[in-house]
Formats: sequence, structure tokens, C-alpha cells
Amino acid sequence: MPRSRTAAVARERERLRALRERRDAQSADSGIDGFTVRRWRKVGVLGAQAVTRAHTMLRQLADLAHEAAHDALTDALRDEPDDRLLPAVRTVLERADPAAVAETLAEVHAGGFLWLSEVGEQRLTALTAGDETLAVPGSEDPSGASALLTAFGMDGTAVFPTRLLPRVFPWIPLSVLDDLIDAGVVGPEHQPWQYRAEETDHAYLKARLVPDQVTAEQATTLEWTARERRNAFLAGGEPLPSAGDVYDLLERVVDGDASVVKELERELPRDLVLRLRRLLDGVAVGNWDRDIWEDRGLWRLIFALWEPKAAVNPSRSPLHALMALRQAYDLLCMNDLARASAQIDKLVTYEAADPACRAEALNFHAYTLLLQEELDAAALVLEGIRDAHERAESNLRMLRRRQAVQRNDRPAASNPYLDLGLPHGAPSWTTRYRDLRREHVRDVDMSAQLNSAMKRIRDAERDEDWSGFFVLPLDLDVFELPDEVPVTLVPPLAPLTRRTASHSPEGLGLVRQRAVADLLPHLLNAPRRPDRNARTHTP
Repeated sequence: MPRSRTAAVARERERLRALRERRDAQSADSGIDGFTVRRWRKVGVLGAQAVTRAHTMLRQLADLAHEAAHDALTDALRDEPDDRLLPAVRTVLERADPAAVAETLAEVHAGGFLWLSEVGEQRLTALTAGDETLAVPGSEDPSGASALLTAFGMDGTAVFPTRLLPRVFPWIPLSVLDDLIDAGVVGPEHQPWQYRAEETDHAYLKARLVPDQVTAEQATTLEWTARERRNAFLAGGEPLPSAGDVYDLLERVVDGDASVVKELERELPRDLVLRLRRLLDGVAVGNWDRDIWEDRGLWRLIFALWEPKAAVNPSRSPLHALMALRQAYDLLCMNDLARASAQIDKLVTYEAADPACRAEALNFHAYTLLLQEELDAAALVLEGIRDAHERAESNLRMLRRRQAVQRNDRPAASNPYLDLGLPHGAPSWTTRYRDLRREHVRDVDMSAQLNSAMKRIRDAERDEDWSGFFVLPLDLDVFELPDEVPVTLVPPLAPLTRRTASHSPEGLGLVRQRAVADLLPHLLNAPRRPDRNARTHTP
């Protein structure tokens, strides 16, 4: 025998001797004898430590096993494994949840069991090593987990094939699904919520993708404050508690607070900013597009900003009609009779006005005629509304009594409350009187007019008789601004902001676990033959 061949044989004998010593040592340490190790070797479990791992794993599976599979596992746990073992393990795992399957297959790999096909072993090795770029045919990727790992491994979730989405939706961790949503891979058209069994997941995904379809109950479950505040604002009613958001600003706009306009612009989307600016641009000319004035929730803001320089044409819109009426009343309270008459003339000629507004306009007209002592003309105007308004009837009686008095003997024609700039019968007249007296302390004529108004009101209160005063307005409610929500300025409901961690290691770990579980079809019914490089023990 050549010297080189002799040396090679000697080295192989030495290697085999060392291997036997290691096995004997492992058997001694574990209490497992060589005979038992050889029996386990027949079922693909190599080495004493691998046998110990197999015992631990099979005890866990035995708790899940039924009937024949349980018997095969029990025999193996008595160190009598046979060809029933692998089919029994497979039977148990086919009924187990993915987490249990993944844990078992990972243990099979870690223990060096020859239970997986070579392809399955290769894929499991890659998954265990964190290599997520191994291509897997779609037919062998039942849950889509491998394709998902590949997409994330390439740092490009956009390459995930959408045809596989129905596979991943039922099980994918929410954090990973959020990653797909943020990447634009998943949209409303895919309806991922339809695949989720948990109601909270269902509600969360709808809030992320189709927020308008979320019910009030679901919003409460999600504690979705923004949605609840938006709905509460749209419903009107009691003011919302302050939260420093866009709805606080809109609430102030509803109240006619023009000081928040610039701040509101910063909170609105671009299209609504442009709408708000169209409203502001209209203030200079007193004219707005129909879609602006049709939103009655904007009227308070418009009225706060708009100061007409001339008589308003009430025929232009319901908003203009109300402004014209209020403008006429304000001018009467300011004793600016020339401008008041010009405004009232426009109101009177607008015969298509709402009946309540027209009655107020005619009553105003009668009042201006009274101030000019044109009593017959004033009475004729009131005749047309006397049956509809009790106060108009009272005003007509006042005119009739006045007509019966000689002109030089008649008292002042004006309503003293209006002389103070107040509605008829306002209880705060004394405070108003004092404020005006201080304001006009050096104006003799104005002071005399104010004193006259004060005396007339006191006489009426003393006698409890106000029948000598021409009453206007007939109904203060007609002059009230709408207390409505500016629906056309309310921004659309924004999707719920994600509540999961972006690219969560835990989420990706669950995807990897699912990919491992999908390797179950690679679990053999009989162990592979060990090749020369196969591990014969587990360190």
C-alpha cells in the first residue's frame, strides 16, 4: 500500500475514533446510551443532544396530538421511534396554528433533524439566517409571507405583487399592513378590512383607508378623537371643548370671529383655503358666488367682515336681503334717516321677499313716514300687514290716535328706545343712556335728545303704558343670523394616522415566522439519508 494511502487510512481511522469518543461523551452527559442514539438515527435524529431536543419537542406536540399520532409520539418518547413518527408529527402540525408549526420546524432545523426536503432545508436555513431574498414560487407560498419578506428585504414594498394581497390580508401583522398602506401598495380598492376577523382590526383599517365609512361606534372603540370632534361639530349644538384644532377655529368662524381667518387658512387644505379667499374677496364689493351664500354657516363671518357703503340690493340673494334689513334697522337706530330711507326704499320695492322680512320692511317704511308726519301714508302701509302681526296692529292704533291730535300738540314721533340705539323695550336702556351721555357730554343737541328719550321711557314705565311708541322691529328673530355649521369649510375627514411602528422588527418577525410555517409541505414522511457532510451531532 502506498505510503500516502496508508496515511489517509490512518487519518480516517483517527477521525472515526474521535467521533465515537464524542458520541460516547455526549451519551454519557445526557444519559442516553449509544443504542438509543442509533435507534433515533434511523428516524433522522443524529446524536445524543439531538435526541434530547427531540424529546422536548415531541412532548409539546404530544399535547396537541390525537389517537394514532399520539401513540407514535408516545412510543418515540419511550425511545422507540419508528417510521410512524414523521407522519405523526406532520399530522399534528397540519392542525396546529402557524406559530406552533414555525416553532417546531425551527427546532427541527436547529437540531439537525433530517426531516425536511433539501429545498425546505435550504429555505429554512436562509430564513433562519435572515436572508429574505430567496425566491419562492407562488404555488409554494400559500400565505404570501415569502414574497412579503422578499419585498421588504429588497427595501421596496412597492414591488410586492398585488395579486398576492388576498393571501396576506387575513394574517399579516397590522404594523406590516400599515407599511404597505404607506407605500401605496394597499389602497381602499383592496378592502383589507374584509379579511380580518377582529372587529378592532376591521375598524382600524377602514379608518386608515375609508374614514367616511367608519361608524360612530367604531370611532368610539378606536378612540378616534378627530373623527368624533368633526362629527360633533357638524351636528351643531353645544360648543366643543377646546382642543386647539381646526374645529376650534371653525367654531369661532361660526360666531363671526373674523380675527381667526389667517390662522384658519393655515389649517385648511388648499381647495378650502381658496374658497375662504373667495369669500374674503367678495367682502370688498358685497358680492359672492351662489355656492358661498348658499352655505348659511358662513353668514356670520360675512356679516362680521362686510360693511356696506351704500344701500344693499335685497334681490341679489337671501344673504343680501337679510343684510339690507339689518342695515336699515341699524341706520334707524343711528338716526341716519337719509341712508335708512334709501335702504328701506330698496326693501319695499323688493316684493318677492320672505313674508316676515317684507313685513319688517313695510313697518320700517311706515316708521319713516311717521317721522315725517305723513300719517295717512304710514297707516296705509300698515293696513297691509295688520292682520299678520299684532305689533303692526298696535302701531296702526298708535297712528290713528296721533291723527286725532293737532300737529302742534303731538309728542315726539320717534321711538325713544331706537333713539338710544336699542330695540323697543330693551331693559338695558338706562346703562345705554349713561354711556351715550358720557360720550356726548359736550354735544348740547345730542344731550337734549338723549334726555328727552330718557324722560319718555321713564314716563312710560311709570304709567306702564308704552302704547304711544311705534314698535319696531315686529319680531327680533327675523333679524337673527343663522346659527348653522359652515359645512363647505369643514375639511374632509382625514384618514386615521397609523398607530403602529413603521417597519417594526416584531411585525417582520411574525412575517418570517409565517414563512417558516409555510414550509410544512417540505416535512417528509421518512427522513433523508445523511450525506458525508451531514451533521452527526448538535453542539
